[in-house]
Amino acid sequence: MKYRKKIILLCAGIVSFLLVYNFLGLYPETQNKELELEFSVKSKVSDNYQVFYKTNEQKWTEQNSVTHQYNTPQQWEKLTYHLPSEIEEIRIDTGNAKGRVSLRDFNLINHSIVNIPVGGIKIEKHNLELIDKSDGYFEFQVKNSDPYFTMDVSTFVELSSNKSSIIDELINIILTLIVSFIIIFIISSTREVLSYIKEAYAGRNLIYNLARNDFKTKYASSYLGITWGFIQPLLTIATYWFVFQVGLRSGNVAEVPFILWFLVAIIPWFFFSDGLSSATNVFFEYSYLVKKVVFKVELLPLVKIGSALFVHLFFVIVIFIVYGIYGHPPIWYNFQLIYYMICSIALVFSISLLTSSLVLFFRDLNQIIMIVLQMGFWFTPIGWSYTMVNDFWINIFKLNPMFYVVEGYRDTFINKILFYQHPYQTLYFWLFCTLTTVIGLKCLRRLKLHFSDVL
Repeated sequence: MKYRKKIILLCAGIVSFLLVYNFLGLYPETQNKELELEFSVKSKVSDNYQVFYKTNEQKWTEQNSVTHQYNTPQQWEKLTYHLPSEIEEIRIDTGNAKGRVSLRDFNLINHSIVNIPVGGIKIEKHNLELIDKSDGYFEFQVKNSDPYFTMDVSTFVELSSNKSSIIDELINIILTLIVSFIIIFIISSTREVLSYIKEAYAGRNLIYNLARNDFKTKYASSYLGITWGFIQPLLTIATYWFVFQVGLRSGNVAEVPFILWFLVAIIPWFFFSDGLSSATNVFFEYSYLVKKVVFKVELLPLVKIGSALFVHLFFVIVIFIVYGIYGHPPIWYNFQLIYYMICSIALVFSISLLTSSLVLFFRDLNQIIMIVLQMGFWFTPIGWSYTMVNDFWINIFKLNPMFYVVEGYRDTFINKILFYQHPYQTLYFWLFCTLTTVIGLKCLRRLKLHFSDVL
């Protein structure tokens, strides 16, 4: 029997390795990855630098352009433009201020970084006099209004889309091995996970009744009762709205009012924060049930998550109401909200299984979780856009599983992007949740025998 299990795991490992390797290797080649154009500017005055892009069949239009401000006169400043990946020609408008303008370090960034040797390619000028031109450097004299120059970048766009084979292959192999080992570990624990699912399904009515009672009794001693469960998040949202939009005068984000952009991000964070902090302490609160031998203590984290879900469902309704007031009625993309709510529940559940078991033996974990939640709010793009930082930090922030949930809510209501259009993030999120769930279940099953001794 042991040999049979090892053979099954070996076959599963080989299959998962091949599938993951091909997924990591083939998927990027089919993607219309965003292209970045960057160059450095030096001028005597601040001005707007606008980049137009097109294919040979298109015309220059304002819709196909990106504008950035040069803000540091007499100093070199790098400007970065996000462009579609399928372009052949660019036009760079150097503002309207007369004087000398210097540009250097032209790079196109896609799967790889390609330097554009501007000294060796043909350019077309308009109201610009070329003073100096070297391999990576331009210097112009602006002669009149609407100065610009154009250049064909099709060759460099194609080069930037090619992957750096050796480095990327090595990264793919390492990632594939890690993911394959995680999948094997999860498969080896399938029986334990299925057993828990059966127990949770069998006790679904008990979980629901306990969650409903928990929600009612949480504020039972206060005058306003369960109303406090809704007042506190509403006041928090109003405070952030006043600080960012009224005080700091934040404008539209992603072409929608700041309140709409902010609302769909902070509401899933409320659920995550409330659900995790309360589920972590569930064995303390229900110690009288934990000490009963016949009670399935593994179900208690679900009780707290269900209690927090009642509040979350109320605020989901608030989202639709606020969006309706601002002229954004429900659309079919909003059905995706069900998926991201499941993601939120899965994430809270997976982490709380582990933390609720460990906190009984390591009481300082409570304080650590509170600190992590406070920091996590600011390290998750809730009140700020992740596009403000460079790609390195974006990839770091994406390691936070709440990044996937928060941006998923925005994709559902604002960006109109379906979850399967982020395959890497989706794979990472569910691997994280599944792995954490398995580890949490193993810890819970091994430690629950000692729960009564420490309570």
